[in-house]
Amino acid sequence: MTTGEAVSPAPARSTQQERSAAGSWLHPGCPADLTDCSTLLIRMLRLDAVGLVRLQQVGENVSLWAQPLGVVVRREIRARMTVGDRTVSAAELLTAVTADTAGAVALPAPRDEAWRVTLPPRSGWSVLDSVPVQVIRDLADSAGRVVRAAADPVGAGESLLDQETLRVSQGGDVVVVPLRVVAVLNRMGFVGAEGHSADVVRVACTPAWTRLAARHGTVYQRRGGLRLGLA
Repeated sequence: MTTGEAVSPAPARSTQQERSAAGSWLHPGCPADLTDCSTLLIRMLRLDAVGLVRLQQVGENVSLWAQPLGVVVRREIRARMTVGDRTVSAAELLTAVTADTAGAVALPAPRDEAWRVTLPPRSGWSVLDSVPVQVIRDLADSAGRVVRAAADPVGAGESLLDQETLRVSQGGDVVVVPLRVVAVLNRMGFVGAEGHSADVVRVACTPAWTRLAARHGTVYQRRGGLRLGLA
């Protein structure tokens, strides 16, 4: 036994080292995909500061799912994960994405048990119509002006969210789109910049869901106003 020498404790493992050991990583296809992911998370956190995001590997892409303002949203980026399906804190994921990790993102601690949102199906959709993106922008801007002019902007905004703003029909299918869906589609940046005014938003439905698909992302709403479901 040696004496007179202090025994140094083993260095504490950083959170990132622990994640690395667990193999929970996101590898974006290129820097632009990492930027897209960061932009999505920033916009989502403005609508839901404590929200969750669910990541699913689908072929060569990763689908990012969230539910700001009770509206299910999806954006895909080119990336691969070392896990097939993972739910994490959106704020923690944003911190990881913006860290200098040489292009690889260490996924935050899993929150899979906290995800309580039923995801819409990937097939079985009936396309109803295409709506010019400028119509979506005008509807969102008009509602914003009403809210700002109200004596109680918070109360006015809440009451407006579930009001019908758009009705789309084809054959026997009719879907009613509330302002909540239009607002999220616009505020998430899914309709793109003003320079893409010729773009359209494609409206489709299943018996249980309504879908609005735009250039940069897709939003979903349960028909009949039901927004939450079982995991």
